Amino acid sequence: MTDLIERVKVGVVLPRPQADPGEWLSDAVAFEAAGADALWVEHGAAPSLDPLTLAAALAAMTYRSLLAVAVPQTPAPQALATVEQLSRGRLVLIEDGPRPGGVRTVVRLAGGGTYEEAGAGRWTPVAVPLGRPAWREALRLAAEHGDHGVLVPADPRLLDLLRNPDDPGGRHDLQLAQG
Repeated sequence: MTDLIERVKVGVVLPRPQADPGEWLSDAVAFEAAGADALWVEHGAAPSLDPLTLAAALAAMTYRSLLAVAVPQTPAPQALATVEQLSRGRLVLIEDGPRPGGVRTVVRLAGGGTYEEAGAGRWTPVAVPLGRPAWREALRLAAEHGDHGVLVPADPRLLDLLRNPDDPGGRHDLQLAQG
């Protein structure tokens, strides 16, 4: 079962950038460095910042993670080609909303075809786990259901779980000095 759990991908659903998009980008880079397999940019039908431009910035600052981006309308072919080239083939476009239960399955490779055809599958949303046992259980359930990956909201607890997956607890480095 451990092999199955290790094959479940982790997608981090990034929040809307607030006042400083640079901070948002730094957070995304931290999740990639911690081992996130995909960074999802889903900001609704009327985002305050252009999702494709954000994807271009992510592509320039990351090197490994899949970049899944929901765009409210069909992007200009030239813009799409630019981001696809910057991402070195890591860009996928989310084409429709979640299925029942929140499962995401329909994404399209920016260059054509669907990500599902490329050997992927469905991504299931899960809550931010409260600890390592809950995280292992979420991954186990996803593996049992045959899910390709789990989608988890960006959160400092998730960052810790990704950075230190085998840590049994007692994270003294996370405790603040009391005086």
